[in-house]
Order: sequence, then C-alpha cells, then structure tokens
Amino acid sequence: MAKTDGITHYVCDRCGADAYLAANSAAANDWREVERFDQYGSRASRLLCKSCTDEYKKLTAKHDGEFQQFMSNAKEQ
Repeated sequence: MAKTDGITHYVCDRCGADAYLAANSAAANDWREVERFDQYGSRASRLLCKSCTDEYKKLTAKHDGEFQQFMSNAKEQ
C-alpha cells in the first residue's frame, strides 16, 4: 500500500462537497477561501469548491455593480 503525505481534507462551507487532495495537486487550486464583510463590519471567511466559487463570483459581480451605482448616486438623493 502506498503512503501519501501532505493530504488536506477540503469541505465546501456552502454545499458540503469534500475532497482529500495533495497540496501540489491541480485540483487543490479549484478551492478558494473567500472573505466578506457584513453590514456591521464583521468579517466572515468561507471555503468554497469550484462550483460554489463560480456562483460566488456571479454574486459578487452583481454586488460590485450595485455598489458602484450606490456610490455614483449620492448627489441624486
């Protein structure tokens, strides 16, 4: 039986997907730790699989646009 050192167990905080991956494996690069701040300034850090990271990017792109609109409309209020 072979022995592999340096294995990390990844578990997605959103969907629960998990994987046991070597640190130098290409698949380990598909996992992302993302951070965000809520309305009160509290920081939250989450680990996401590739699928959830792709969905998170869509959500943050929408939020980025909304924030830019918010910042540009300050004089209209």
